[in-house]
Amino acid sequence: MHKLGVEDVGAYFPHRVTFHPTCHSQRILRIGDAPQRLLRRVRGIDLVELPHADECCGFGGTFSVKNADTSIAMLSDKVRCVLDTGAEYCAAADNSCLMHIGGSLHRQRAGVSPIHLAEILAATEDQTQHTAGATPSADGRAHS
Repeated sequence: MHKLGVEDVGAYFPHRVTFHPTCHSQRILRIGDAPQRLLRRVRGIDLVELPHADECCGFGGTFSVKNADTSIAMLSDKVRCVLDTGAEYCAAADNSCLMHIGGSLHRQRAGVSPIHLAEILAATEDQTQHTAGATPSADGRAHS
């Protein structure tokens, strides 16, 4: 995005979405608000800010295994924030976070699906028209 100077990739995603900026993206890769800037340019999206977005979801690789109780507490806080947004989808750019947050949302039958940032940026209006009338599954993809 920075090198090409492109923020609008022509994506279309008519859903309410919240974005979890991952620890790795923020603290190691230092990508700043690039994902949110890309998402703001997606046509049809209702992007809602995630409360306490800068707080970790509690996965952190082996952290979630070695410190399970703390990880679960952090995850509970994150999921509560996701649910408070009323979002249909929780997006992130890290599959580990998506697995962790998505697993909890699924177990709670919360009706919020995890989705990778790239899936939203790759979505087009044509794809949406083909899936009209289909219902999203637990993995967030539309199925007839």
